[in-house]
This record gives sequence, C-alpha cells and structure tokens, in this order.
Amino acid sequence: MSLWLVTGPTVEPVDVLDAQVAVSFSGDQVEREGWFQATITAVREWAEGFTGRAFNTQTWDLKLDCGFPCGPIELPKPPVQSVTSITYVDTAGVTQTLSPSLYTSSLPQGPKAMPARVFPAYGQTWPSTRDVPDAVTVRFIAGYGDSPADVPEQIKLAIKLQIGTRLANQEGVVVGTIASVAPQGDEWLLWPFRVDL
Repeated sequence: MSLWLVTGPTVEPVDVLDAQVAVSFSGDQVEREGWFQATITAVREWAEGFTGRAFNTQTWDLKLDCGFPCGPIELPKPPVQSVTSITYVDTAGVTQTLSPSLYTSSLPQGPKAMPARVFPAYGQTWPSTRDVPDAVTVRFIAGYGDSPADVPEQIKLAIKLQIGTRLANQEGVVVGTIASVAPQGDEWLLWPFRVDL
C-alpha cells in the first residue's frame, strides 16, 4: 500500500497575517513574508502528518499492491469528502475503471471524523486483479474544506503556536548537554485529532 499526493491544498489553514499577529511579530512584514509562508506550509505538513489528517481540500491516490482486500478499503487522511474513482489492473493486464454503481462509501465527517471506508455494493464482490504492484488505485478528495475557516480552531491554534516556537528558536533549542530540537509543546492540542491506522 502506498499513498500519493495528486493535488495539494490551494490554501493554508493559517495565512501570513494571522500568523504574524498570533506571534506578535513586529519586524519587517515584507522581508519576512517568505519565511512565514514557508514555515506555515512546513508546520501544516508536520501537523497533518502528526494527526494523520488532511486539513484543506487535497486529492490523494491510495495504491494497493496485488489486488483488492478481503473486506472494505480503508482510506487514510480523514475527513474524506468523496471517492473520485477506483481503477484496477484486471487479470488480462488491462487497466479498468470500476463503475461507481459497484461500490459504496462510508465517509464520516466532522472535526474528529474517523477514516472513510469503501465497500463493494450490496450483492457485489471486488473484481479479480493481476498480481502486480499498484494493482488497485483509489483516488479520493480529503480535507475539511476549501477555506481556512473550515479547519477546526484548535488545529489552527496548534499551527500558530508552532510557528511562534520556530520563530523564537530558529537555531533549535539546547536541551540538557546535547543540542537538539525541543519537543513540540503544542502537540497536546493536536492529540484529540490524531488518527491511528
């Protein structure tokens, strides 16, 4: 199983001005705008990785080796908005697109939504595939929505706190006698959103 980002989000949960206000930044706004933008993206990617979620709308491909599972397909990166397509390599080696009438999806929504699942439709079974890598590809759209306002406030607060930590400690923090990066003190805000697959 592998996961590939097809289309990333077009917005970040926190914009540059919000980040600067949150950390009481009073330096040259234009000079540091690039740093803030890059840091917002890096912190969002870290927070998405920590929680196992997608924040703003993005498209992913889940690739399954050697065929369909015995039961449902579990999709990572909740909340999942929709399943766009399911393609597979049939036993003759030809790539086919599975008709949407042959499967159904359970797409939990909400701030702490669990992973989505895709099942064969009633009375149907998954088709046979060739025993090859990436035999099945499920394309899906994940994230809370297209706007920063769609992302839960607690997640946005964690991102802002982490940006403040990185602004204050751009060289890392010395902990004990060995130089290392300090633990993320704002992880506690993200723990309720964490998904374990």
